[in-house]
Amino acid sequence: MARHKARKHRWNPYTSEVQRFSVYPRIRVPREEGVRVGETITISIRDVDEKGRGIASYRGKTVIVYNASLGSKVKARVVKVVGDTIYAEITETLTDSDVEY
Repeated sequence: MARHKARKHRWNPYTSEVQRFSVYPRIRVPREEGVRVGETITISIRDVDEKGRGIASYRGKTVIVYNASLGSKVKARVVKVVGDTIYAEITETLTDSDVEY
């Protein structure tokens, strides 16, 4: 004789999928699509770091653009995405910078 009896599974509201039995509809929040490698983005360079790379923002993420000048507006191709940082290279310069060095 078995020491432990096999119990029949009972429905438990804390472990079962309650939403499936709900009378209220699910509210689906649209996810913001991330930036993919190879995508072309249009950005304005707002700062330059000590290595001469341009820094911009795109959809709440920091974009680092190689060989970009301060104040210019460029189209850039995404090379690498790491966390909240996007690395890109210039494909086309739309407007040159207004800043004189």
